[in-house]
Amino acid sequence: MLQFEAYSWPLIFLLLLAGLLTWFSYRRTEPKLSGVNRWILPGLRGASLTLLLFLLFEPILYRTLRQENPPLLAVLIDESQSMSRQELLESFPAIDGEVRFFGFGGDVHPLANLESATNNAPRTNISGALRSIQTLLRNENLGSVLLVSDGQHNTGISPLYVAADYNIPIHTVVVGDTTQQQDLMIARTTTNEFAYVDQTVPVDVSLLLRGYRDETATTNLYIQDSLLSTETLTLPEGESTASLSFIPQNEGLFQYTVTTTVLENEASVENNRSVFTVRVLRRSQKICLIAAAPHPDVTAMRNILARSEGREIDSFVQMGAGQFYEGPLPDTLDEYDAIVLVGFPGTEVDEASLNAVVRVAEAGTPLLFLLTRQTDLVRLRRAFANVLPALPAEGFVMYDEASLRPTDAGFRDPLLSFPEALWERLPPLTATTGNWEVAPDSRVLAEAHIRGINLGEPLLVIRSRAGYRTAAVLGSGTWRWLNLADDPADVPRIWLDLVENLMQWLTTPEDDRTVRVAPVSITFDGSEPVDFSGQVYDESLNPVPDAVVTLELTAPDGAQYPYTMANRGSGLFDLRIEALPEGVYTYAAEAMRMNASLGTDNGTFTVGSLGLEQRVTRSDGVLMRQIAYRSGGQFFTDTALTELPDALASDSLFTASTLVQEREFNLSHTPWVLGLLVLLLSVEWVIRKRSGLA
Repeated sequence: MLQFEAYSWPLIFLLLLAGLLTWFSYRRTEPKLSGVNRWILPGLRGASLTLLLFLLFEPILYRTLRQENPPLLAVLIDESQSMSRQELLESFPAIDGEVRFFGFGGDVHPLANLESATNNAPRTNISGALRSIQTLLRNENLGSVLLVSDGQHNTGISPLYVAADYNIPIHTVVVGDTTQQQDLMIARTTTNEFAYVDQTVPVDVSLLLRGYRDETATTNLYIQDSLLSTETLTLPEGESTASLSFIPQNEGLFQYTVTTTVLENEASVENNRSVFTVRVLRRSQKICLIAAAPHPDVTAMRNILARSEGREIDSFVQMGAGQFYEGPLPDTLDEYDAIVLVGFPGTEVDEASLNAVVRVAEAGTPLLFLLTRQTDLVRLRRAFANVLPALPAEGFVMYDEASLRPTDAGFRDPLLSFPEALWERLPPLTATTGNWEVAPDSRVLAEAHIRGINLGEPLLVIRSRAGYRTAAVLGSGTWRWLNLADDPADVPRIWLDLVENLMQWLTTPEDDRTVRVAPVSITFDGSEPVDFSGQVYDESLNPVPDAVVTLELTAPDGAQYPYTMANRGSGLFDLRIEALPEGVYTYAAEAMRMNASLGTDNGTFTVGSLGLEQRVTRSDGVLMRQIAYRSGGQFFTDTALTELPDALASDSLFTASTLVQEREFNLSHTPWVLGLLVLLLSVEWVIRKRSGLA
């Protein structure tokens, strides 16, 4: 259809005028035209003027294109490892429409044909595959989805939720045996993620027996090839528990293997073995408690610290100049993980003991200070000026009873994660009424309230700087908080939890590394890739975007493999290493910039052997049937797939679609139309010249 941008009625008048102009131009010529030229020249002139007028009115040609698109059937084929036990479809029935094959495990990718499907994916994410295929084919005439799987969904949300909201039918084909098969498997292994040297670690192994009854099975626990523990049980059908244990001897990250007896005619022997990882730490945390004099707070603090299993407490209470009830201080305090001072330094402290404490505190040993009336504030200010988060002001100091009230910053801090009303019910502490100078890099978590008035004086202050942490409780009498009723309806023993929170915060190393490279997990499945993430900073902890990060991986057999991490910008790096063999791996990373090292990092991780796909041996026909039912599709077995063409033919959504496209062509902007106009004028000019016309 032809239309004009401008009004077309003037075109008729102009065409008539052009015709008259053409007739008048060739009515009389000199010399007189004869033969065919009498008709060709007027015709060329009239055609040129007509075409020119058409172009001036911008004619637009509209064209309607219709394209028939056959219905598309997307066939999703499960490529997970559990499908290795199943027999895939040998052939696919012919249907009236287009068929495309896709494989999935964790993600979806196209397949050339049915035979190109593999079975090496470590996960089965049916819900993710159903959503992905809709996205991939959103511009296609997708009429239906055929899901071919054993139904062993183990990653992502339940596919039943996706199926209920699917806008097209999902037909399902279950492959494999849906009946219960004979199998003995390790269903799960329960143990501690962290353990201590020389401390017994229990390991509970859940054994699931199906298809057998009263079978004898021996469950063993190994580290490498060394047998650590064993137990033999007579198993009834169903779930039983084997109780094993081991005692770690060294620190580090270790991989342990659990095996159980392989029975005759088991459906799968791969699930008779399981691997787990435990990080072994030092058995005890050594704490040095030093007090200026006997005080109820000393006893209370010692008892609180001793409540934590694996913590070793050495206490020293001063009885005179250079003398302690428990004996002299050790020659060095470097072996301790934290120092707790209750009233120390007192008036009787000797310089040698004071200097020993100051030296380790300034070297970075975490320090918790509790103020008492026995504290020598002058010596405290002089000796701990570079360490404590707050120092007493010079001058006369008085003591008074003060209630501890968290500040706004304190309520937001995890160290004081208790309801506000509980703080108001705690007995007051004995605190100074003088001024305390808070270090600029310190945080005041609680202040002193005397008779309901906030004096703005700190009672709980913490400090973190240059790799070490210190905390100070500037009041005494916390022992009274332990004597509160232990009724859940009453005030809980806040002091117990607060001390534990403070000790955990103090002894947690501050991460000020300039190069930070670590795997996303310390344990990987034997068939999944190992991913690393990295960050690189300069000495001011600003990201370094142009660094080069190399990583050297050392395998369990000692072989070393170099890698270069991908730079993602803004000081961020990542690396993916495809599935590795089972074992404990170490890595060392280094960041370089302009041939200069910015720092290094290292660590360990483990790779297991058994994935989720080997834990279940039968197909889940119930799930596959429910997916089809909720989406409006049909459920098939692999032997009944010949009924699929009839099901699709009766589906009103599985029909061809007509794609209608309206296309327009502006002839005034078309080069060939302009060329035709030039050609007509040129031919007329040549004929006129050959005819002797001007």
